[in-house]
Amino acid sequence: MKDYDVIVIGSGIGGLVSAGILASSGLKTLVMEKHVAPGGYLSSFTRKGFTFDSAVDCISGVAPGQLLHRVLEMLGVQSDLRFLRVDPIRVSIFPDFEIAVDADMDTYKERLISLFRAEASSVRSFFDRACNTYSQLQSALNAIISGSFDLDAITAEALHLMGRSYKELLDDYFIDSRLKAVLSDRCPFIGLPPSKVSAVTMINMIMSYFELGAYRPEGGFQKLADVFVKGIRNKGGEAIFGDGVKHILLDRNNLCAGIKSDKGEEYTARHIVSNADFDLTFRALLGGKYAQLADEMMRRPGPSTSFFITYAGIEGSVGRHSSMGWYTSYDMESFFDAAMEFQGDSTIGITIASVEDNTRAPSGFSTMVLHEMATAAGAGADKAACTDKSIQKAERIFPGIKDRIVILDSASPSTLHRYTGNCKGAAFGWRRIPGFGGPKRHGIKNLYIAGHWGDMGGGVLAAAYSGAKAASEILFREGIRSVI
Repeated sequence: MKDYDVIVIGSGIGGLVSAGILASSGLKTLVMEKHVAPGGYLSSFTRKGFTFDSAVDCISGVAPGQLLHRVLEMLGVQSDLRFLRVDPIRVSIFPDFEIAVDADMDTYKERLISLFRAEASSVRSFFDRACNTYSQLQSALNAIISGSFDLDAITAEALHLMGRSYKELLDDYFIDSRLKAVLSDRCPFIGLPPSKVSAVTMINMIMSYFELGAYRPEGGFQKLADVFVKGIRNKGGEAIFGDGVKHILLDRNNLCAGIKSDKGEEYTARHIVSNADFDLTFRALLGGKYAQLADEMMRRPGPSTSFFITYAGIEGSVGRHSSMGWYTSYDMESFFDAAMEFQGDSTIGITIASVEDNTRAPSGFSTMVLHEMATAAGAGADKAACTDKSIQKAERIFPGIKDRIVILDSASPSTLHRYTGNCKGAAFGWRRIPGFGGPKRHGIKNLYIAGHWGDMGGGVLAAAYSGAKAASEILFREGIRSVI
């Protein structure tokens, strides 16, 4: 039996950030991962010379001074990766026009104003409020990680927004339904319609790309996960792959004592960080009375939606934009109706990472990844049929594309569940509904939640902050000053 200071269950970005900070701070850290490679949704795979990111489009937080870059610096591996900036962040295709989401917010605002001149002052006021709210929330996140958080630092206005939907916020400022739809074009990134997603969640997600930039690692997101593991090992940490956790062991004082692995190995530790699925953690790994907590959380807020993802290697080039969204109407709410799954007029996201990164495909070829919101039930019947429906939509956007496909693969919600353990293939952890402040207290003082099942939200950067928060809490209890 081996003893550690901390065991991190799972190697998604939350677990990797947590382990990276802890190992860099001198704690004996073990990462346990059931899959044969790290990363979770932050992974890539290669087929006949084409490299596809499994699930992620782009991320923020990797420029110098930002969270992920700071952790990579702590690990001494920041120079092992090259990040490519995505600009525009997104191009959204609507029935009457296309609009680029420029990386520069002022440029984007002027683009919106040129299309919706009657609402020019409202556009400026909306972004002023979004900037102020984001600044407060970002300061609060950094203070939480450093252990100096003061609730008084957040204004009553920002706290009020936490209980409101994004639709309510948009209705405060705008009249034109088309403009509201344009400003909701990244609701699929969260998996909820404007009427059901938290206004604060949307502001955080939208503003993070404007303030921090949108990036992809050259060669695929697997490179980022692999570099994290390299850095953790360089700092004396350990990572075991291909052996998951079967049980979290508790002592008589209701504290974590260690874990038992799927292969029957036992490891002890003073702290456990779970970057695993919440339902798995509290129902299977802990069991007993903790299964009730899992039941309550699954009822409300419940897990987020999943995606059906199609990966295609394409002969020739595929346009000049690497991130796109396709919307057949301005009724953004309708796209989130379960009845819309795999319909000809449902929305779809498109990532063509080879536009910026020519290492992703052989010379003269391109990569294309199609993301369609889906439930396990909706995508489980016929994977081939679902793949074909996604390709049909790509054909409407890029006529003739079907005949240029040389490699084709796909992942259903069941596939995502199998590889990552996320309940029903949930893409963003919990549904980020208004008023949701994170999981209920579980009472185990030395168990910490990292990743999108925690209280920071969905998406890569939010999951990374959750991992940093878990690490900060452990360092405080160990009497070590956090330097993150």
